[in-house]
Amino acid sequence: MIEESENWFSPPFLSPHHKTLGSYWFIALSIRLFGYSELAIRLPSILSSFLCLISSYLIALKVTNRKSALISVCSLSSMPLWIQYSRYGSPDIPFVLCILLVILFFLKSLDSSEYIRQYFYIFLSGLFISISFFIRSYMAFVPFIGLAPFIFYHSHKKENTFNILFFIGIFLGAIPTCLNLYFSFQKYGFLGITTLFDFARKQAVGDVGFNNLLLSPLNFLYFTFPIGIFFLILFIFTRPNTKTNYPLLIYFYPALSLILLLCMSTSYPHYYLFLLPSLSIIFATYLSSNSFRFSFSSSTIKYLLFIINLFVSFILIFSIINFKDKIIAYSPANTLIIYILSTFLLLSYLKSIILLFDNKKNSFNLINFLYNIIIPQYISLSLLFNFGVLGNPNYKTKLFLKDDNVLSIMNSNTIYLSSLDSKTKTLLSYYLPSSKIVDDFDDVSKYKYVITSKNNYIAKSNFKKFYVTVKKSDDLFLLMNISE
Repeated sequence: MIEESENWFSPPFLSPHHKTLGSYWFIALSIRLFGYSELAIRLPSILSSFLCLISSYLIALKVTNRKSALISVCSLSSMPLWIQYSRYGSPDIPFVLCILLVILFFLKSLDSSEYIRQYFYIFLSGLFISISFFIRSYMAFVPFIGLAPFIFYHSHKKENTFNILFFIGIFLGAIPTCLNLYFSFQKYGFLGITTLFDFARKQAVGDVGFNNLLLSPLNFLYFTFPIGIFFLILFIFTRPNTKTNYPLLIYFYPALSLILLLCMSTSYPHYYLFLLPSLSIIFATYLSSNSFRFSFSSSTIKYLLFIINLFVSFILIFSIINFKDKIIAYSPANTLIIYILSTFLLLSYLKSIILLFDNKKNSFNLINFLYNIIIPQYISLSLLFNFGVLGNPNYKTKLFLKDDNVLSIMNSNTIYLSSLDSKTKTLLSYYLPSSKIVDDFDDVSKYKYVITSKNNYIAKSNFKKFYVTVKKSDDLFLLMNISE
């Protein structure tokens, strides 16, 4: 809708929207440049992810050393949550890129000896603060509250010109947001502005998210595996020997941001994406150079890693056997590739177990052990996510549309969409570009083929007088009109 509109600052929606338009700009621009395709929609996240890895490496290089920086970027790229959202048509990874650029340019301004470069970098840092808000609206306040102590501490030491250019950058970067709010006000009145605030208030204010406190540790271990659980083991049994610069950035910023996220009434895994680069940097500082806290630390770490690798290997074997039918049903052409990648991943975990108990060495190398896991994991998971076997939010919709009966009807008829929620309607409109949306039931009853949701089909019994079911899934019904 934005790509087709003449004014990209004016909301093209029928009712007030709860997000600023920057969250859709990158996708709209990609469609404008590369055409209407699934790759064009996902391309902004793919490119942003690549730039995030470069930015994260440069940040780690400034706060630690080259060895830790390399470990951190390899660790970040292997996390399942990072791999997953790096392929989604969403604003999350571009938002993370903006946060990283705020940090990187601020650090560059502190390290530069020339005043011109200092002023240029601090201006860019302020600029990306506002652009982050344009992309993610009030969600941008979480990392900036976490960064505030670091920014204020170093800004206080600088001259007025430094701080003035920082705020000029913030002001100029806020122009797209102001234009968006202006046109939203022109179209919807005050509701166009208050809707943005009300959505943020519902997400952040309310009862303390006790579910977050209970589920976040499990999600943390799952979405960041193996980095998250390795970090906890190292944190408990070792201490870092590497000196890190800017402790307010490395430790205080992610800790404060995490507390804010845990206190929110509603939280989703992608809210934590901007913390993953910080986690990878902290993990790298522990891994690159450490000393044991206790006399039994070495043997304990070794046996914990053995148990974890054995458990993951068992889960992987169980998943391949148990979900074989679903894999074949969804992706018959890629079944062999899926089994090859899964076997490759399994062998990497088994080889890591062998490394733990190599009798030729009295001690094991944790860095080699890590690389032996994360490199095969990155390759395997990346390809599995690319094939849509893992992390596919549209799995059921795609299966529904791949049915032979549905395909034969789609190829020769116009499909009408009625009584669907907004996200499902948008998804079907994308996969069925020739489809048409109809909101009035009196109009729906005129058409040959209609897709509707399960709840609305059951609730509107009149549907049953006009239509028979051609295909149904958990929530979608393809109906054929028999009244003609």
